[in-house]
Amino acid sequence: MTIKCITANLQGGQDDWLRELASEKIDIAFLQEAPHELPKEFADAYDICMYNETAIHPAYRCRTLIAVRREAWLRPIPLEVPTATYHRSYVAGARVDLPGIGETILISIHASPREIPKDSHYLADWSGESPTARPIAKGVLWDSDYVLETIRRVNLANSLPMIVAGDFNEARGPNSLKPEWGIWGKEYFEKAKSELGLFDVTWNEWSEPSGERATHGDAQLDHILATEDLRSHLVGSTVLENGNKNTYKSDHHPITWSIT
Repeated sequence: MTIKCITANLQGGQDDWLRELASEKIDIAFLQEAPHELPKEFADAYDICMYNETAIHPAYRCRTLIAVRREAWLRPIPLEVPTATYHRSYVAGARVDLPGIGETILISIHASPREIPKDSHYLADWSGESPTARPIAKGVLWDSDYVLETIRRVNLANSLPMIVAGDFNEARGPNSLKPEWGIWGKEYFEKAKSELGLFDVTWNEWSEPSGERATHGDAQLDHILATEDLRSHLVGSTVLENGNKNTYKSDHHPITWSIT
């Protein structure tokens, strides 16, 4: 069985595109900046796993989610993310039973392009040890570093195959506006591989001869990471410029791939 997947930052809208996506029967969608009210055609076709909003944080809406097509019979179970109080609706998790693979953790993420200084009010909601800064950062941590630490904790708690996809706001480069980003991104994804055992799916497919492929401006900010035991199962990564639809108006291009 081939399972069709997509990751997309929707910039808070794309209702018509989501309706079309449902008709095309994408099996698993890792979505970021999704509209708070999902179109009925999409909501009826998918089981949705996302951050459980409460009245405590009324300003937060459905930003990140995992949608699993009901006809695929994968029966997702929402995953409680241990650092959800910090990430709130920017991280969503699910557990599914993939044919031929078994129980697998799925995480959809959206890292803010934000430095998190030690006196940041955001850290009042962080629990446990802080992540380690990359060498180039000289002690400075970014939201993407906290995302990686969250992935580490989920990995340790479950010891299952894992797929993480979304808007990392990290790129190996080149980036014409900020050339140094390439070094930041290189250290980030090398750390994901060496410390968490997560390989970069698109880099694995595209590094020769072209390297990264742009998903936002001239940088690839959207990525798919997976544990090494899934290396042979994730194939066919493709950037869809403008979502392959006239209805798609986000500033991020989606990426599709298959699980075989």
